[in-house]
Amino acid sequence: MNEIYKHEFFQSNFSRCDASKYHSMHKEDLAELVNGRKIYIWGAGQKGRGFYRALKRNGFVLEAFLDVSEKLQLLGYDGVKVIHPDEVLLSPDTLKDSFILTATVDIKNREMKAQLVSLGRQAGKDFDDIQTLAPFYPTIEVTGICNIQCSSCPRSDRELLPNGKYMSLANYERVIRKMVLEMPFLYLVDLYIWGEPILNKDLPDMIRLNNELGLSTGISTNLNDIRNMPASLDAEPALVRVSLSGMSAETYEITHTKGKWSKVEKNLEALSKLVAERGSKTIIELYFHIYKHNLHEVAAAKKMCEKYDFRFHPALGIILQPLVLKKIQSAGETPSSALLAENQLLRNLDDLLDECHSQNSLPCILKRVAPVINWDLSVMACCSFTGAPLLKNYLEVSLNEIIENRTFSHTCGTCQSNSLHRWNHQTTYTKFLAEVTDGQVNGG
Repeated sequence: MNEIYKHEFFQSNFSRCDASKYHSMHKEDLAELVNGRKIYIWGAGQKGRGFYRALKRNGFVLEAFLDVSEKLQLLGYDGVKVIHPDEVLLSPDTLKDSFILTATVDIKNREMKAQLVSLGRQAGKDFDDIQTLAPFYPTIEVTGICNIQCSSCPRSDRELLPNGKYMSLANYERVIRKMVLEMPFLYLVDLYIWGEPILNKDLPDMIRLNNELGLSTGISTNLNDIRNMPASLDAEPALVRVSLSGMSAETYEITHTKGKWSKVEKNLEALSKLVAERGSKTIIELYFHIYKHNLHEVAAAKKMCEKYDFRFHPALGIILQPLVLKKIQSAGETPSSALLAENQLLRNLDDLLDECHSQNSLPCILKRVAPVINWDLSVMACCSFTGAPLLKNYLEVSLNEIIENRTFSHTCGTCQSNSLHRWNHQTTYTKFLAEVTDGQVNGG
């Protein structure tokens, strides 16, 4: 990397975002690991479904998914059965003839691995994490604009993030085909960063292309506009995440600034009907940002998820990195657009920063999120920072070049020197959220 692009922070510090040790596996590597045994994926959610597609693309047959969800067991997925983990784990002969790939979030993954070890299975021999085969999580911004301006998001500050345009289907196809070549077991791609993907009329065709290539698609929406939602659901994305921060106009419209609760409430019901009418197996997830002003509505949000058969995903409401960095660089002056959200934080912003500083030597929580492609094909250093691109055109650079350039980039140096590489680590807030909501976030 050209020294001129190196941030001064790295003159005396190592990079917490160095992902050079991770390498994508090839099908020959997995064939050697499996050694003729039956393959099971433990976890039939978005990650597991995506990796099933990657296995299929590379010529492997999946025996079954393992999952405790009775709903998923009833539905199955793409003709593959979903069974309770005990059907394999408690059957010595079946377990001996199995190779298990764990496919869920970090905490559950660790629990799964510990259980497998307790049953005498060896990591890297009898089971492995899907991250070993596909260590990176690409993100593609297919829409460079948003129809609202959330107070917690850099979209609320035009200095940080001016509006862009839409990625064309032709460019998207070039991008995704290159990704699959570089990462043979790539299984999941998210089609959003700061924009509203549903606004892109080509989104359904992008999802279909992903399916043809053996990839699962994740999208996130504020659900203020669902004109392209029916066609997008018909294309069968793996996950549609709905971002929400209230169950009434009085709460929602504070932090989802310029959004309209009346529209969202109607569209939530419409989305539920669309899924039911189509018999869609797309997972609908309600990502509920919890603040002071909507704390009393957590139970209502969870109840609505039960009514509509959505997955409830509570999260600590937070201000995103570019806004926090702007405050730090402005001697503690919060950007005016972010004040609404900051005033509603359950945890004081300074306390959150202190927590990050105490974890400064730990790895970046987004180290594996790469490459990050903007709507204009430029490569961003991170999915959580705005600013100048890392490289001009993804189609003209290799994944190794992207990782090398990112590791000591100005963006990463600025982030790490302020300990923001540990910002918004949601798994650390689970206990806190359970306490402040009287346990309402558990079991969602």
